[in-house]
Amino acid sequence: MSSTIQEAVITSVQPFNKDVFQVFLEGDQPWQYQAGQYLEIQVTEDSWAPFSIASAPGQPQLELHIQYLPGRETSELLQQQLKTGNRLKLRLASGACVLPEAEQPLLLVAAGTGFAQMKSLLEAAFQTNWNAPLTLYWGSRSPEGLYALQQALAWEKQHKNFKLIACVDLADADWRGRNASLTESLAMDFIEPESAAQIRGFISGSPAVVYAVEDFMISRGMPPRALLSDAHAYAPRDYD
Repeated sequence: MSSTIQEAVITSVQPFNKDVFQVFLEGDQPWQYQAGQYLEIQVTEDSWAPFSIASAPGQPQLELHIQYLPGRETSELLQQQLKTGNRLKLRLASGACVLPEAEQPLLLVAAGTGFAQMKSLLEAAFQTNWNAPLTLYWGSRSPEGLYALQQALAWEKQHKNFKLIACVDLADADWRGRNASLTESLAMDFIEPESAAQIRGFISGSPAVVYAVEDFMISRGMPPRALLSDAHAYAPRDYD
């Protein structure tokens, strides 16, 4: 699927928390993308900002989870454009993080707003009545960073094959998930040297997080790149 440029109007901007916003876009023509892919928003004449599409294909509106990063020029400029009724120019869709054709157990690992990509993948799987196990590790620095936790918990009640492991670095007294980083949390479950040998799935986060998780999982027998990530394309590394 090749990328195309398309205009969209912002129909809603709602805060998940003080930094992350849920944005809905409506286009003049049907959206063409696969679950797990991303789009780019034109911020200036020469710059585009990538964002994972959070909605599953087939929805009338696109959903994005956009984090405001104070002091970063692109984020500041985009924040000024995020007003209901404004029009945006989009380039979509890109990315190889899509569901496999054959149903299989999948491990999904997300840091912060990396949840958006996992939401699209999971909702697409749920729509097809995916029966194989789906496990999501979602990590953040603090509980506030797990901005759609109630939605993920609802999936766990609705779908017997879905399991959520929520983890934060800095927990408060009310936190009921794991007080651990993503890598530490995975280490609690993948203990034996070859325990990750059959793992396949996806990971979304900064390159530092992606490769830290990969290094640990490879130490537990996972093949390199068995967890698909957009970081493999925009921040590649040597596995030799």
